[in-house]
Amino acid sequence: MAWGNGASWRRDTRPGVLVIMFGIAVVGFAALWAMLLLAPALISIDHSVSAAIRSTASPQLDPIAVAFTTLGGFAIMAALAVAVAAWLLWRGLRAEAALVVGTMTFGPALGQLIKLIAGRARPPVEFARIVPPTDLSFPSGHALAAFLFFGTLVFLLFAVDESLSLKAKALVSAVCVVLAIIISMSRVYLGVHYLGDVFGGWLLGAAVMTITVGIYVTVTSGRTSS
Repeated sequence: MAWGNGASWRRDTRPGVLVIMFGIAVVGFAALWAMLLLAPALISIDHSVSAAIRSTASPQLDPIAVAFTTLGGFAIMAALAVAVAAWLLWRGLRAEAALVVGTMTFGPALGQLIKLIAGRARPPVEFARIVPPTDLSFPSGHALAAFLFFGTLVFLLFAVDESLSLKAKALVSAVCVVLAIIISMSRVYLGVHYLGDVFGGWLLGAAVMTITVGIYVTVTSGRTSS
């Protein structure tokens, strides 16, 4: 796969768009956090929708959900991030490799910190179809990691890759989006998260990516102009 320096994309960068996206993501995340802790009506809806998702469980779907939830676990996501970063370094794309590593380090670490602050308990243990994690529930770490990993891949695909057609990029992006959604929703299906935790993971992921992508754009734009 041939990768270019993305100079034309960088010249078209609008830093203000990243600022707006960050603001939307942060406000959305904060509002969701507050409502899931303080708004009984939303909490009830979250529990009801999550229960509806769990009710679709079947012996045929269980192993599929377990496979995807395993894929979204820390060990595999970290290994995939290291592999992608190593490949980028081999191609001479140090800034892009740093983007992957930085995003996949900063995001999950922030997620764990927010879990401790939010203090939201996971669904009752009797709902779990796998051994339930011992940490807290909001935001979903699997949803966050999947959003960050596949979101960063999509970003780099459009920002740097010059070998694929737009149609091919759209197809790869669609696959990435589907994988991120399935990994995230598997946590609700398996009874170890509420749907609100998943939305929280996605919103936090969007906020984190605007920061890391913003840093990447600033660094690479300065290098290109020099």
